[in-house]
Amino acid sequence: MMMRSIRANTKWIMVFLAVAFAAWLVLDWVQSRDTQASSGANPVIAVVNGQEIRYIQWSNTLEVALNNARATRGDAVMTDEETRQVELVAWDQLIQDVLIQQEIDRLGIEVTNAEVQQAFRLSPPPDLMRYPAFMTDGVFDYAKYQQFFSDPSVDEQILLQIESYYRATLPRARLSQMLQQGGAISDAELWQEFRDRNEAATVTFASVPANPTLEVEIPEAEMRAYYRDHLEDFERPATATISIVSFTTIPGARDTLYAQALADTIRTSILDGSTTFEEAAAQYSEDAATRATGGQLGRFGPGQLLPAFEDATTELAVGDVAEPVASPQGLHLLQVTARDGDTVAVSHILVPVELSPAGEDEMFDLMDEFEGVALIDGIATAADSVGVPIASDVTVTEGFDFVPGAGALGVAVDWALDPLTPFDEVSEFFQNAAGYHMVEVAGRVEGGTFSFEEAREQVRETLAIERRREAALEAARSQWATVEAGSSLEDAAAGLGWTIGTAGPFTRRQFAAGLGRDTEAVGAAFAAPLGEIAGPLDAGDGVVLLRVDERTQANPELFVAVREQLRSQMQMQAAQSNVNLWINGLRETATVVDRRDRLNQRAAAAGL
Repeated sequence: MMMRSIRANTKWIMVFLAVAFAAWLVLDWVQSRDTQASSGANPVIAVVNGQEIRYIQWSNTLEVALNNARATRGDAVMTDEETRQVELVAWDQLIQDVLIQQEIDRLGIEVTNAEVQQAFRLSPPPDLMRYPAFMTDGVFDYAKYQQFFSDPSVDEQILLQIESYYRATLPRARLSQMLQQGGAISDAELWQEFRDRNEAATVTFASVPANPTLEVEIPEAEMRAYYRDHLEDFERPATATISIVSFTTIPGARDTLYAQALADTIRTSILDGSTTFEEAAAQYSEDAATRATGGQLGRFGPGQLLPAFEDATTELAVGDVAEPVASPQGLHLLQVTARDGDTVAVSHILVPVELSPAGEDEMFDLMDEFEGVALIDGIATAADSVGVPIASDVTVTEGFDFVPGAGALGVAVDWALDPLTPFDEVSEFFQNAAGYHMVEVAGRVEGGTFSFEEAREQVRETLAIERRREAALEAARSQWATVEAGSSLEDAAAGLGWTIGTAGPFTRRQFAAGLGRDTEAVGAAFAAPLGEIAGPLDAGDGVVLLRVDERTQANPELFVAVREQLRSQMQMQAAQSNVNLWINGLRETATVVDRRDRLNQRAAAAGL
């Protein structure tokens, strides 16, 4: 009976596999098609170390990424900026996947049929483990899985799909294991890590006044040498000057009233029996995680719910629905479905506070009127015509998605920085979480490197700060030499006009107010004898003398108890660091030719 039921779902398993494994299978599938593809119908969109990536491969990869993003969001609507962010991640992942596969091929990593068979039996694909046909009471059932795939009547295409998944993933898993193999973590290294995390110090310190106006002479040759040695610090990103008009979708008071009225209407329909709470949750709730289960949040004991939720449900009868409760997510209709002692089962319907239909209609009407004028006379005239504010002379910078007044809007930044975007051209409306935005480009400066003359004053000030710190240390030594032997730090500071402060308890890893982080002063706090005065010391932004008032030593017995746990943690961190360094090394040495812009330009020229 169980096998007949699972076999009846074979078609749906096939559909599920096609979607769930698309990210793994699309690479090999498309590459095999690409060998026969013409450059016109399926052009080369990138070349990675001489290996071509064609348009269909990229298109399918992006489609999978967008579908996953929509599934995560719980709806199909994504803003332009959200789509752009998904595209950036998908492109980066595609290039990384190609580089990793090239390394797998170079290293000759292969998997045997026996390894694939073992993976079939013991390591079901993660997405397949969530498929309902293999669940028993909400938990993956290995017996169902193994019985299904040992059944001779199972469609061979399913097995081939999963085999392709394993042949794509197992070499990567082996490569990952190779990369994560590192040297053993010694007990001495473990003790140092444990000590750095657990030893703490409390200090009193005297801050030596700095002289920020101290004139220092920086030789020309030294400035030029510094500039040459730190050329990467003087890279200048491309910038554009734009005007921008924004139509916000951030709700206002009227929208809050609309959401309140909607929540009241839903509550009334539940209480008068017109609908059930579960039906209303499925229809109205914006909580994608709970609406399919009637809004069930779970069981909670005292103090486990948000205070506002707990207040609303404390005296609520089972089956009743509380008045709408506000949270940062919106308004919540809460129902108690069961009580057992001091625990309560709660369901909710989330009604978000968002732009109301009337407000949305007004905004779109205004946008239509604005756009009609902007496309002919520019956005400045359009803004004046319809009476909306405009931000002019706004500078946007390559590599920074933030646009003043509009928030994260990298899609507009990319458009403004595109050399093919003519000056005074008006963009389409770009959408992000804050609303809709139209942009006009007034000017553009290409990226490059600041010349020495342009960077001269920055170089001079950088070196001057170092000179002033050295001068401050020397002055502090001279002044401290005049202090009578045996004087306390407080008395000496009062006599010299220095400021007294305290810091701690803090560990070696923490920032200490007045002492900085990872500075000479922080090091002295764990090295100087208790009660003795150390310094003068570099504290990053200043110079101090300090006295260690208290120091908490690391507990050797506790170290023995947590040593192996700490070893495992450090090994995992080291392994991840090795993987990251390896991947970064691949990216830095790879030759990647990105032809997306060229293809987009051709498409635009063809009116596509």
